[in-house]
Amino acid sequence: MSYNVPPPPPPIHSRPQRSGGLTTGSKIGLGCGIAAIVGFVLLVGGCTAVIVAAPGGDAVEPKTPPQADGGTGAEPTEGGSSGGDDEPAALGDAVESGAFSFTVTDVQTGVMEVTDESGFLTETPDGQYVVVSVTVQNVGDEAGYFDSGSQTLVDVEGKEYSTDTAAEITGGAESFLNEINPGNTVDGELVFDVPQGVQLDTLELRGFVSFDDSAVVDLSGV
Repeated sequence: MSYNVPPPPPPIHSRPQRSGGLTTGSKIGLGCGIAAIVGFVLLVGGCTAVIVAAPGGDAVEPKTPPQADGGTGAEPTEGGSSGGDDEPAALGDAVESGAFSFTVTDVQTGVMEVTDESGFLTETPDGQYVVVSVTVQNVGDEAGYFDSGSQTLVDVEGKEYSTDTAAEITGGAESFLNEINPGNTVDGELVFDVPQGVQLDTLELRGFVSFDDSAVVDLSGV
């Protein structure tokens, strides 16, 4: 007796994977990354639209966060002051610059000549002489020179005038060049040749070689 046996089924071969293909996990990660980028772009676009455009087409300025001290955010001025120089001293007031203390005791305007003690030597101005009487005291620890050439007269227009050396020598002014020891005081005169009708403003006083600020005296009322 013979039996018909069916032939065995053909062998099943697995399909080879394509090189360079993405795994399922990679596809999921890529999709999440793309979704995150799209969401960020939409968020930035929405914020920009809110900042740029407001109702009525006006630009919206970003608000400055309040300061911790309740201030307005403005930077303080240097030294905590609102600015501005010190007021000049008045006639008769002592004011200091460096090692010297100055007191202007008198101002004469419209002086048309100065003479020596003999009366033979005379100096006349191109305009008019302004003669300033000043008391100078050395309040420092060392001897110092008071030089009339270091002093400046200023008018209301800001023009500066130096002293007239020839007029001071002729008039015997002790302030031409005087060495003053600590604690000593010298009275002298400063002679300025200025135009007729000039309106005086201030007198700036300082030592012979001094990097300190000038001592300023108000002459606007003269």
